[in-house]
Amino acid sequence: MFGKGGDHWLMCGFDRHHWRLPGHKPTGREPVAGGFTLIELLVVITIIGILASMLLPSLSRAKEKARTATCINNLHQMSVALKLYVDDHDDKLPSIRAREPGAGTVKLTRMTLGGFDPLPALLEHFPSARARPLYRYLPPSEVFKCPADKGQRTLPCPLPSLKPSNFETIGCSYQYNAGGLTTLAGGGFRHTPEDTAEGIAEKAESWAPNPVRYILMHEPPARLYGCTTSPPQWYQWHYVQGSSDISDPVTARQEFVSPILFVDGHVAIHDFSKALSIDPYYPYEATREWIWYKPLDSQALDP
Repeated sequence: MFGKGGDHWLMCGFDRHHWRLPGHKPTGREPVAGGFTLIELLVVITIIGILASMLLPSLSRAKEKARTATCINNLHQMSVALKLYVDDHDDKLPSIRAREPGAGTVKLTRMTLGGFDPLPALLEHFPSARARPLYRYLPPSEVFKCPADKGQRTLPCPLPSLKPSNFETIGCSYQYNAGGLTTLAGGGFRHTPEDTAEGIAEKAESWAPNPVRYILMHEPPARLYGCTTSPPQWYQWHYVQGSSDISDPVTARQEFVSPILFVDGHVAIHDFSKALSIDPYYPYEATREWIWYKPLDSQALDP
């Protein structure tokens, strides 16, 4: 009577799923498969919200790490291009001045060693792509773009603001550390630089007192900006949580992180928060990790 595989239910005339006799009519009182109650739904939503709040910071950090990894790769490629340039120019690094082809106009290249043409309104201040020192060795491409580039609102006079990004306005996110370091409010260098105006520009790599520590290229978040007729400014691109333009680095919540290409060719990510917030008007003094300028007194380089 009771066979295998569930056939015994049919033989007895039962519905195996609902235990109904044949011909049974629903009365409307049978239990119905229930759904979630409002309280259960609220509990699930709350748990999801808590998990999301725990995961979002990790996702944000992972995204920023991907951006910095892109910057490291970009600077490595620029390092190769600079090496090729040096080999073709009597072992000398690029000048801070570039002459426009056929026009004879000379423009500064500290902010534009390579990359795309600037916006037409900025051609007065920045060289065209073809006039830039690295044009022959690394043509305009995304290599000159920092994914975290937020631009700069206030720059040394008489330059205009660069928003929404340096790359979109002047065609390059990375800057050449060749003189021109901003000094304000009686601050600047605690030791006399050997060459304040030119720095390492047009000099051999051996000019750098310690090529492993001497900064060759960087992003704006690494240093101070301003001029004698405007208030100083600091910038934050990587890990920024609010405005990227900072008027007081001492009270800034974010980190002043910048990818750095050093003279010896290696690239590293450094946090300049301490140098820019503890003593913001003297941010260029040597540390164990970096050197911004070459002082006349070599002992000043001992951290």
